[in-house]
Amino acid sequence: MTTETMPASDVLHEEQFIHITTTNEDYRLDLHGIITEISLRYLAVRIDCDPDVFLDVPAADILIDCTVIGNGCIYRFTSTFRSSSMVEDMTWYLSRPVTVNRIQMRRFVRVPVSLPMLVKLPGCYGNLRNATITTLIDLSGGGLCFACNEEVPLQSRVAIAIPGLPLYGTLKADALVERCTPIAVPTGTIYHVGVSLEGRLSPREQDKLVQSVFYLQRDYLKKGLRMPNFDHTHACCAIEKTCETI
Repeated sequence: MTTETMPASDVLHEEQFIHITTTNEDYRLDLHGIITEISLRYLAVRIDCDPDVFLDVPAADILIDCTVIGNGCIYRFTSTFRSSSMVEDMTWYLSRPVTVNRIQMRRFVRVPVSLPMLVKLPGCYGNLRNATITTLIDLSGGGLCFACNEEVPLQSRVAIAIPGLPLYGTLKADALVERCTPIAVPTGTIYHVGVSLEGRLSPREQDKLVQSVFYLQRDYLKKGLRMPNFDHTHACCAIEKTCETI
C-alpha cells in the first residue's frame, strides 16, 4: 500500500460517495453520504442516516475523517463541520480540504456474504442460458464468487444480478470467469466460480459497489468475526455452511 498527496480539486467531484467517521472518544460518527456541491470553502454532503443522527452534529473543533473511492485506490482527508441544512434536506456542510491523501490499494477488500443471486451461464453456441438462482459466497469491489452445480469455462462471459446490496440496491452486470474451483461436498461436487467485474461497471456503479463492500466489511467486523484469508484456487478453502445450502 502506497500513499501520495494530491490536490483536492483533482479528486473531489459532485455525486461522489463519501464515508465520514471520527476517532473522537466523546463523539463518534460512522456515516455515508453523497457530495452534492463543492464551493471554494466547503463541501455540501447529503447524509444517509436517521434524522436524530443528522441533528446530532459534531462540534466545530472535532476532526472528521473522510474517505472517497478512486480507481483501485481510496482518498482520505480531514475536515470539520461548518453547518447543516433543515432536516428535510439532510445536508451537512464540511470544510473543503486543500489536499487529499491517495492510498493505492494492492487489491480490493473481499468480504464473505451469503446472498441469493441470479446468474446466466454460457450456453453451447455463445449465448447465455436462462437465469438460475444460486448463492453468493464473497464480494469485492472488483469481482465476486458464487456457488455453481456445474463447471464453467474460464474466460467465458456470464450475467449476474444480486438484489438488496446495502447502499447499492440491485447489482446487474456482465462478468468474466477467472476461476472455477471444484469443491467436494457430501452430495458430490460443486464449483466456486470467481468472476471479474473490473472494467464492466460505470465509475458511479464502481463507487457504489466499493461503498457497499466497505459497509458489509464493517458490519462483519462489528459482529466480532475475523476476516478470512480467501484462496479460491484450492478446494480446501470451501465454506461448508455455504456449500451445504446449494
